[in-house]
Amino acid sequence: MRNIILIIIEVVISYTLLSVLSKKYKTDGIYVYAIIATIISSIMNLKTISIMEVSIPIGFGITTSLLIGANIIIQKRGKEELKMYFLLIILSFIISYIFINISVKLDNSNYNLLSNISYNNIFKNNLRMYIALIISIIFSIWLDSNLYYIIKKLKNKIIFSNIFSIIIVEFFENIVFVLIAFLLEKEPIDLFLCIIIRYIIKTIIGLFGTIPLYIINNNN
Repeated sequence: MRNIILIIIEVVISYTLLSVLSKKYKTDGIYVYAIIATIISSIMNLKTISIMEVSIPIGFGITTSLLIGANIIIQKRGKEELKMYFLLIILSFIISYIFINISVKLDNSNYNLLSNISYNNIFKNNLRMYIALIISIIFSIWLDSNLYYIIKKLKNKIIFSNIFSIIIVEFFENIVFVLIAFLLEKEPIDLFLCIIIRYIIKTIIGLFGTIPLYIINNNN
């Protein structure tokens, strides 16, 4: 129950920050949010929690909100504006990875040595999850941008476009992430459960993202 409450808080903070930045700074605000969310997700993704005895990386809300940010840009500015969005996310991942590796390779001090060693091991032992996060987010935003744009052209309804794109995109995003992060490390049943549980959680979060998407579109 505590995990659920904390995930809800994460989602509320993510969507609130996205809404505030978008309302105040328009598209530039969404770009700023993309940088912040990418850096935060790079860190959060390295921690796992247990759901139904299956270990699952956290950061559900912050990563899903990146899809909502992309949908806002498409809805307001068009698909072409996503080039800068993609670029900022990729650069944020690269820069985060560089600084994380620099910090890991620095020699530890004897003060609080155990914490320093633990810090180093967290990043060294989770490289696959970091790569999985990068690839899955870039892939999901690319797929979402195409689906959302197509659905928007066919039926220009925000609710309809967001719901259908999220349902489809999250299914493939979670398959990509779990297979890259855990293939050959977990049993097939654990891989399946991880995909399903992540899909359910992130899809629900993405569907709730329709609310800020609708509000931002009507207010700007």
